[in-house]
Amino acid sequence: MKKVYLRTRGKDGRKSVKVGTRIAGGGAGDIYTMPDLDGHVLKIYKAGADKDLYALKLEAMLAAVPKVVDVGVSENFPFLAWPIGIAENRNGQFLGFAMPEVDFKNTVSLERMLQTRMREASGLPLFYGFRLLAACNLASIVAELHKIGHHLIDLKPVNCRLHPDKMFISILDCDGFSIKGRSGKRFHAAQFSEEYIAPEASNNRPSELGEEQDLFALAVIIFRLLNNGLHPYQGIIPKGEAAKTIQQMINMNYYAYGVNSGSKILPAKQSIHESFPKELRDLFDKAFNGGRRPKASKWRDILQAYTKTGGLIRCKTKPEVHGYFDEALGCGWCALEGLNRRAPAARKPSASASNQRRPPRGRQPKAAAIPLSGHSKIQERNFFIAAVVSALVLFFIHYGSDDGEKSASSDSPPSKVVKEKKVPGEKQRVPIQKTEKVNRKEVTPFRQKGIIKANTNMRKGPSTDFDKIITIPKGTKVQITGRVASSNWYALELRDSSGKHVVRGYVWGRNLAIEPKQTDRKSKSSQSRLPKNTKTKRGLTVILMNKSGFLTVETVLRKGAGLNFNGIVRILKGTEVKVIGRVKNSNWYRVKIKGYVGFVNSNHIALLD
Repeated sequence: MKKVYLRTRGKDGRKSVKVGTRIAGGGAGDIYTMPDLDGHVLKIYKAGADKDLYALKLEAMLAAVPKVVDVGVSENFPFLAWPIGIAENRNGQFLGFAMPEVDFKNTVSLERMLQTRMREASGLPLFYGFRLLAACNLASIVAELHKIGHHLIDLKPVNCRLHPDKMFISILDCDGFSIKGRSGKRFHAAQFSEEYIAPEASNNRPSELGEEQDLFALAVIIFRLLNNGLHPYQGIIPKGEAAKTIQQMINMNYYAYGVNSGSKILPAKQSIHESFPKELRDLFDKAFNGGRRPKASKWRDILQAYTKTGGLIRCKTKPEVHGYFDEALGCGWCALEGLNRRAPAARKPSASASNQRRPPRGRQPKAAAIPLSGHSKIQERNFFIAAVVSALVLFFIHYGSDDGEKSASSDSPPSKVVKEKKVPGEKQRVPIQKTEKVNRKEVTPFRQKGIIKANTNMRKGPSTDFDKIITIPKGTKVQITGRVASSNWYALELRDSSGKHVVRGYVWGRNLAIEPKQTDRKSKSSQSRLPKNTKTKRGLTVILMNKSGFLTVETVLRKGAGLNFNGIVRILKGTEVKVIGRVKNSNWYRVKIKGYVGFVNSNHIALLD
């Protein structure tokens, strides 16, 4: 297919556009570039798709465009991958639609924002206020969709892309929404996802659900963003009761975080819900304890108040990371860290106790664990919240107002323990011990040119534990000499103003732009003609890759690329994997994990940039 004909509405105004290269694909259709329409992509439905139904649905979407679409275009960041035109062949037969292109290179899955370890691995800001901002922006988009009668149904973090700088969110797969046509006819959704299905909807089909399902899923995501990834239906189950999946916990109304909780389960010790203000706790109770759930606009308005200057209180102990809502309630993160520090000491036996007679050996009853996903359990773990950038600026979206972007206070005085001003964007860690030397074996050597994107500190080692050497101005060209393993720190060298002396040190990668090599440009242009990166494995064509990622759900590592192949081992949610290949014309990855090699569905893996 060399070209298609694009129209916005009705039968008039068609124009021909070129079809570029295929860049992605799914069950219903494939995504192509559009050389004639920069910043947009084309989705062409496959032969098995119900094109007649999709054609009517897309017409309804063009006739009822949410307000947030226009706002997103003006910000040059699409909040919704909403159709802008219908794609047809020369004879007027429906093929698919055109939509704004979501920048996957400079965005991450919202799933990466949920937990500390994921945020650190992705180089995302760690200050608590950014999570409130992301939640507020998501609620704003959902509110605009609900205002004109559309429902998402399959709302979940992996369907949302996050812009790390402003916390803007782009929601994907809009053609899968439940769409309200102008005549009142509804074009229903076809799927939803476990762990986000409302309890009353567990025996229903996605086509039977509406706004209440969205409001449940939205409340779950907000709770997880504000509580470091903890699901509102995770908790300590009664003694002697078998572990259950998250969805089973939802169906049984096992919600343990209410103001006056009568749940059979106890809150997880990792939770900071008691530090939430009453207005937020009341909203969560309404969302999870029955009755009419809070509207998305209600969530937006309350969260928005805390994204403004003076809303969220910056913690004096760790101002770069911690934030809290109310002076009377205090910082929940500090309280949690204190609890985790005391826990090991409480478990350590005293000298007198060790001399006492030990009880007879035998099987001891175990305390019930917290189910995470599937039938998995997670153990209690310490949250090691690291210190990050000072003077972080919060932005938020105020739809329907003239204020545009607002910023939270970035003028908070530094803690007394801070000895020097930190450069924005530089990842910081709580020092465990003063390190005097760098382990050179941890540095992977390579030489490539780079440019400093913002004023940043060059340090003697790959952490803010090390002393600052100099501050490198924005725009400075540098020589990259290596990268520190399992981190985003780079080894650099640059010449001083005289050009005679070379300064060597380390900088945080977020402030460093790596210039592509000339050979990279050549290989990129010839990639389609020279498929050197492929090999055949058991009748499959596997395109070789070298990526790291983590599992977004509990799944099974299989011997082949399909559900009909036997399983090798069950892998828990959050497990890190090495992606070594992608099966051609398939949504399966070949992965390596803990000595095993097998295949996992690509929808279950979030790749690290």
